[in-house]
Amino acid sequence: MCGRYTHTLTWAEIVKLYQLTLPDEEPSGFKASYNVAPTDLMPIIRPAGNGRALLMAKWGIIPWWTKPASAGKPAYSTINARAETVQTAASYREPFKQRRCLVPASGWYEWQKLDAKKKRPIHMRPAATQFAFAGVYDVWKGINDQAITSFAIVTTDAAPSVAQYHNRMPVVLENGQFDDWMRGTADQAAGMMKPYAADIEAWEVGAEVGNVKNNRPELMERVAV
Repeated sequence: MCGRYTHTLTWAEIVKLYQLTLPDEEPSGFKASYNVAPTDLMPIIRPAGNGRALLMAKWGIIPWWTKPASAGKPAYSTINARAETVQTAASYREPFKQRRCLVPASGWYEWQKLDAKKKRPIHMRPAATQFAFAGVYDVWKGINDQAITSFAIVTTDAAPSVAQYHNRMPVVLENGQFDDWMRGTADQAAGMMKPYAADIEAWEVGAEVGNVKNNRPELMERVAV
């Protein structure tokens, strides 16, 4: 699974890397994050006419059909969509057909099990300079038709280069795949949901990343071994 990731791009970098056409200005809430956690408001990219638009969305997809809980908030959300079931699971099948998106990222964290009680956090980063996670998004309307846009990251089996750390990883897309993922047929998109074939860097980081309240560049630094 992918339970934490990093997003260190500036607004200027993200406009250039993903060839954004909308919005014209940096949206409210856009910022770097060195420890993105579920429920965080993060950028996603979706088609907009002949271009691409960035919008801020909540990590943890809320299916449009979800009923509000007693407090008027959604009762259900999920952060990862497994490649094996994204086309059939009720939470994802419509978003997969109609609302596929890119999730800008700089890397992700996984926790490697060392024994029954001990784990160590690993930061992983594809060697490519232009990449994004494959995502799906939905729009949920609660009380008074208040809309919440939310997304999930599509995951697949780990690539051989990082399988020693964890058995799952995000679906990583490179620049040439962006439009086919967002605009192509479901069959085209399904063919992209596979382990990343190029190089992936991986290194151990400090235990502080385990606390979602910690969010600073030092969290990504290598631990001396």
